[in-house]
Amino acid sequence: MLLTHLWKQSDFGLVINWKFHQKRKWVSALTGYMVDAIITAFDPIIITSQFDYQLHKRKLRYILSFYPGWSAPLIRFDPKIDCVKALCYSDPHYQPEERRAYFDRNGFDFLFCVYHSPFFYHFKNFPIEKFVHFPWALPDRFISDHAIEHRSNDVVIFGGKQSKAYDIRNWCRQQPGIRNFDYSGVENKQLTDEEYFLWLRTFDAIVAAGSSDPKYNLVTPKYFEIASAGALLIGQYCPDLDMLGFDNTNALIFTKDSFNDIISTYKKEPEKYISLREKGRLLIKERHKISDRIASIKRALYGN
Repeated sequence: MLLTHLWKQSDFGLVINWKFHQKRKWVSALTGYMVDAIITAFDPIIITSQFDYQLHKRKLRYILSFYPGWSAPLIRFDPKIDCVKALCYSDPHYQPEERRAYFDRNGFDFLFCVYHSPFFYHFKNFPIEKFVHFPWALPDRFISDHAIEHRSNDVVIFGGKQSKAYDIRNWCRQQPGIRNFDYSGVENKQLTDEEYFLWLRTFDAIVAAGSSDPKYNLVTPKYFEIASAGALLIGQYCPDLDMLGFDNTNALIFTKDSFNDIISTYKKEPEKYISLREKGRLLIKERHKISDRIASIKRALYGN
């Protein structure tokens, strides 16, 4: 329990492991900034346990829970309480049966997930009217505003290696003309969040890639982070890219078969891709800010 919230008056509850959030244990740093923005926007009562819920449940009209059993407690919600409840998920391939059972058992009204196609790959027959696509998003202060210019024809790649979800990323690392950095926010964190986004801005072109296994197909935070930095996103194709607005007018989208040709063509005339880089960053500014996601929460929960 947060003692400061013992007598707090709010009709909005945020279910979260508070120490987890304070220690910034999120796999993606972007999630921590999203939580901060939710707290600022909704001034919620922080629910850290079943006891907290029992204490505050009669005053709550809206509840948003983060990832149950990992970054939030598994709450048994009272079905007699009239309250709009929403649940946040990240990786849909993780325990889909258990998560669906928890959603149904507790009568949630909405499920927010950062991935669309991968979610329905694992959660078949989930009611579409209860699903809210909630993609990764950037804090305004991390979206670059410098003049984009050509500096080199280097193409870089970085990120975790130690997962079945990274076979294409690891393959890309080994291809000719690719400069690899063993930086990862989880496996080998070398930079603060601020340093990381400044570091991204030093490159003209960066590869974002994941897996060949269709059970993943994840448009990971790197896609958004690269574009926000004004670098050219060279991104592995995933079905969600179209609905997110990423295409070959603002990025270079590749498959394993086309990757080396795309890299070779880019390296010959990298200065011709300034427009794509500008449009990629503009896409983030127009559609993928944290404030855009706060608006999504309000539309779903408040109906406006």
